[in-house]
Amino acid sequence: MKHILLLFGLLFICGAVRSQSNDSTVGSWAFSARAEYGFVIAHRPALRPLQVEHSKGIELSFAKVSTGKKEWERAFMNPAKGLTLAVIQTGTPRLGTGIAIYPWIDFPLNQNTKSRLDFRYGLGLGWIENTFNAEDNYKNAAIGSHINGVIHFDLHFETKLSKRSTLEIGAGITHFSNAAIKLPNLGVNIATANLAYTQIFGNNKALAKAEHADAIHSNEWSIYIAAGSKEIYPPQGNSYGAGVISVLRLHRYSNRSSWGIGHDLFYDKSLQVREARLNWEAKGFTDNLRGGLYGTYYMSAGKLGLLFGMGAYYFSRWKEDGFLYHRIGLRYSFEKLFVCMNLKTHFARADFLELGLGYRFIHHQAKK
Repeated sequence: MKHILLLFGLLFICGAVRSQSNDSTVGSWAFSARAEYGFVIAHRPALRPLQVEHSKGIELSFAKVSTGKKEWERAFMNPAKGLTLAVIQTGTPRLGTGIAIYPWIDFPLNQNTKSRLDFRYGLGLGWIENTFNAEDNYKNAAIGSHINGVIHFDLHFETKLSKRSTLEIGAGITHFSNAAIKLPNLGVNIATANLAYTQIFGNNKALAKAEHADAIHSNEWSIYIAAGSKEIYPPQGNSYGAGVISVLRLHRYSNRSSWGIGHDLFYDKSLQVREARLNWEAKGFTDNLRGGLYGTYYMSAGKLGLLFGMGAYYFSRWKEDGFLYHRIGLRYSFEKLFVCMNLKTHFARADFLELGLGYRFIHHQAKK
């Protein structure tokens, strides 16, 4: 997971804001069909029984062309936005068929008008046909629930076949996980090579001209409260509540990116249960508390924000998870209020899903 986040961050840091060489888009919407061929990644030894045959799949996508009307669209070189339905034969009867539906954004990494390199990031919901069962599917250590969250990313190169059609070749990963709501949850990671055809429809739309804002949000304090639930081993046991109060200081250094530092106070009811299994002496309420300091990269796409962070516990009686934790999340802002959904992990192992509500304290600074 940490290598994925590093690659993701580098791609966006290296991308430069571009100005369109054309005055209008080619069409207003597009439809694409993508064929993919790959395999289930055995990122843990327990997942090797899932590598039986290669996976095969098809994706159908609807896309909307950006015109640069919004500032964040111009900042990211007018990315396309869309929705994908993917059907994947995983190649193993222990998993069966996987289905995913997710919205995505294609971030261009170059400004050539005839060919383009894009980075796609999508987040949505998925379904896995066959899950863990202690009686007849006990070798499926990857997933314990039919309904899961899905994270998809890929890097693809597209070139024009005609004025309104393109051919695309690329490689990516689709990840299924239920955020430890139901165990086992080592996750299903499917790596694929893909080939796609896209047809563009609709009228051309004029591209908006670049504008210079009089002010930017240069600094921001935010606080949010989030909660979730989780299971601990052995599978098919009880669920335990977990939550966090988090304070974050963000510094916005460009019209699309911010860096920040923050403080987390976690509550995790399962910690006391795990301590009791080892016959630890109970200390009370503080057994379930953890304090952490973290750094984060925040990418702003209008009201929607993507957050990638890593932190370290400075206080935790339970040490078996290590002292580092990670967070990948979404934030949608309504002026000063925002809602968020974050996945907290210990490296590639999910801890719990944070669903929360927060408030932003914004300081405006004139742009010179």
